[in-house]
Amino acid sequence: MDLNPTEDPEFASASATIGPDRAGLRMQEALVGLFPERLPSRKSCRKALDRGDVQLNGHRTNTARRVKAGDVIALLLHAPAAIDPGPAAPQRLHMVRPDMADYVVVWKPAGLATSGSGRLNLANVLRFKAKQGSAEERMALAPSVKDAQARPHPVHRLDRATAGWVCVALNLAAASSLGQAFAQRQVTKRYLALVAGHAGAGENRLELDDKEAITRWSPIAQGPLAVHDTATLLKVHIETGRTHQIRRHLAQAGHPIVGEDRYAPPGINPSEAPRFTGHGLFLSAVELVIPDGAHGTGIKACGVAPRKFHRIRWATRALEDHGFS
Repeated sequence: MDLNPTEDPEFASASATIGPDRAGLRMQEALVGLFPERLPSRKSCRKALDRGDVQLNGHRTNTARRVKAGDVIALLLHAPAAIDPGPAAPQRLHMVRPDMADYVVVWKPAGLATSGSGRLNLANVLRFKAKQGSAEERMALAPSVKDAQARPHPVHRLDRATAGWVCVALNLAAASSLGQAFAQRQVTKRYLALVAGHAGAGENRLELDDKEAITRWSPIAQGPLAVHDTATLLKVHIETGRTHQIRRHLAQAGHPIVGEDRYAPPGINPSEAPRFTGHGLFLSAVELVIPDGAHGTGIKACGVAPRKFHRIRWATRALEDHGFS
């Protein structure tokens, strides 16, 4: 599929060339599967045709028109309205955009969902800033080439409770390239986690949700902590990105993350497990390494540990020694 901008600033477009396998089909049938991310069903294809959002060789078309090999189909999409995320949204977000790239890396604070149906999530906050933010924010979130993706789009997720770096594509071409990099495990993700107990270096390969999952960790420091008696500060590396992977794998290994309220070691009811409260989950995605690609120049984004880690004196010294302060 070739992605091309339209001249109308209110639209973005994606285009595809009809091959021999679809030649002779009526437009409604030919459109099925051509733009699966935007038109996932026959019903959505019909609605797009009815709205006039589909063009054949640069002209509006209808459901009955038959296509031939070499025809160019364009899907036009109205840019979605930006929704004010409200006063609870972070007023400033730390964003880094490499030169000649159509993506940014954004530091997501703990307590903010990456995406969702409501207005208070990172995806919507970025969408709003791309339209109505400061001049600096609008520039940072403007793609160099507009296509069928009309808003910034996170290409992976962090848990609501986890602070850290999130990679955000600014157009569909970058989203596709970055998605491949994540799927092919070319992206490096490193975390800091404070866990209960004396934890040594370890690895967990237990499948999660019937899918491969790989988590590795190594200790940075250990010290006393209320409720748990002893806690260990870990560097964590994951090769896969399953839901709550680090939280689940560390709990399975007998070392739940401090502040954990959902997962516990085998044989322990999470509701009855000791819990260090008042500071949230002690997990942060402090490093994200994106390789070069069609999305643009790669980047190594490194962050400091959130403030709550520094409230623990012995952890603060270790964080300073390892460059996370």
